[in-house]
Amino acid sequence: MKPLSCFIGLVSAGLAGCATPFGVPPDVAHVTLERGDSPVVRVTRIWLERRSGPLAVNGYVLRRPTATDTTQTHLDVTLYDETGQVLRSTVEHFKPQQIPRRFRRPDDAFYRVVLDPLPTGTTRILVQAHEGKH
Repeated sequence: MKPLSCFIGLVSAGLAGCATPFGVPPDVAHVTLERGDSPVVRVTRIWLERRSGPLAVNGYVLRRPTATDTTQTHLDVTLYDETGQVLRSTVEHFKPQQIPRRFRRPDDAFYRVVLDPLPTGTTRILVQAHEGKH
């Protein structure tokens, strides 16, 4: 039984590390990340990173099984302060815009949104999937 319990422990540790692929930059460790889904896509992963350059929020969207067209979907990225006031809001896109069906791989797309300069007082970032125009 010992080899089985070691295997389960290793798998659990590996899966736990998949939630955030990179360490959070210390200066933004206090920022909460939230995600919102749409009827067409789910925002599945989200993380902050600074790779030898500007701060960015990165992540993936996953096409829902019933969805056929993702070209009208975009992401609303909103930065809030501690009182809930909107500091900045932008419309962003994931790539590829039309998420293809894949065999043995998730039907997903990647997004990267540069946040620098990050508004002073930012405590929460919401990445919300949205259909159509505003």
